[in-house]
Amino acid sequence: MRIKIWVSASERFETSGPYKMLDTVQRDSTYAVGDMTHYGGVVSILPSIQPFADDVDQSVVVRFDPTSVGRWCEESVFEKPPSSYDKIQIFPIAVDTLGWRGEPLLTGPYSILATENLTIENVSHLITPKTFSLWKTDCYVSKDTAEALDRVKFAIVHRYSSPVERDTELDQHSTELINLAFSCLSLIRPTRRSRAMHIPGVIRRDGTFDPHGFSAAREDLADVPEIQKLFVIRKQDIDLLVSVLPEFMQLYQKGENGKLKDEYEPIRMAVQLYGEGYTLSYWKARHILWWSAIEALYGDGEYTTPARIYALFGNKKLADGHKCVIYENGDIPSCYYPSTECLHTLGEMVPLIYDVRNFSAHGQKVPDSHFVSMPHPFGESVVGLDVLAEAATFVIRKTVIEILRRGWRDEFKDPTAREHFWLMKFALPKGQCKKRLRNEGLL
Repeated sequence: MRIKIWVSASERFETSGPYKMLDTVQRDSTYAVGDMTHYGGVVSILPSIQPFADDVDQSVVVRFDPTSVGRWCEESVFEKPPSSYDKIQIFPIAVDTLGWRGEPLLTGPYSILATENLTIENVSHLITPKTFSLWKTDCYVSKDTAEALDRVKFAIVHRYSSPVERDTELDQHSTELINLAFSCLSLIRPTRRSRAMHIPGVIRRDGTFDPHGFSAAREDLADVPEIQKLFVIRKQDIDLLVSVLPEFMQLYQKGENGKLKDEYEPIRMAVQLYGEGYTLSYWKARHILWWSAIEALYGDGEYTTPARIYALFGNKKLADGHKCVIYENGDIPSCYYPSTECLHTLGEMVPLIYDVRNFSAHGQKVPDSHFVSMPHPFGESVVGLDVLAEAATFVIRKTVIEILRRGWRDEFKDPTAREHFWLMKFALPKGQCKKRLRNEGLL
């Protein structure tokens, strides 16, 4: 006999409706009031009417036993839940699958943090026309978001097991891992972002992906600076991510209270401001954030910041750093043939960034000269502010990666340690920066 087990939705009135169905069981005989079920004692027999008589011989109401939660009922007609769930969280990224910038990325997976089972891989085999039908059919998402979900191919992926299908603590840990990996990858190779972001779910026994939802980017999400619009993740970027991600994650150590330790604030602040700048469409706000990120790493001052930037990018030789081009190998596609005047240098850009920063930070009008077109590898239609954005983000991301790659993390535990670093490693205390620039003919 098939019997439905119900419980009253009201904790105070256990025999009155409305009712919630707990299970359907198969047994040899019906229940009587007072009999015990897996879910508690029977307190009422429901009449043989819909929905209580739908494909069953009896429906009963029980006094619910909270200890039955999570315990499997052997008489249940439903499939026994797994002892653990194969959880997965996906964060789409743009990758080079054609080999335009070097070795093409194949299916993967490419392990980027083995201790946490964190990978970059092709997950398109998990996405079918039905995967996100719940959200698309009921018009809960925009057309752009629906298309972004359907286009998911390569992604940062975290796989883990959980004893329950939805585990808040483990799911939050997964999200934090992916956020850190994406932040680090964005420093290595910033790319245009998908409108579909975090997509958590479960891999069922038949191998299908059952999403639990997704995060969607804002409709007004800002675009990346001009040169970065053609950027994609390359094999060499993944290799660099593998080498620096463990060090990057050390910046976000937590104490016993579960909160971030009060360390590495200069680098963490730079990373945060750098990332936030990519979410804003208002150019002035973006430039203020990016220059603040630069000052978090280099200190502030009209001569201090430029001198230290030139020193780092010139390997202690300010003149070499002054001549450093803000575009690297692979940044400009081979189909473009930029002239020398298009290959902007730090010596050309850093003073201009500082000028824009000063006008913006003090509430003054930025001169019109920054809004006119200037030579660019992609042509003549790129305005000066866009080139400044390329330069500012180049300085930030290359500086942070160099700090991680060279093991200088502890030199940036706080502003005092940062100033000590620039003194001991580059002989550039604040009071000497102007003099060094003048001595090398850079003023």
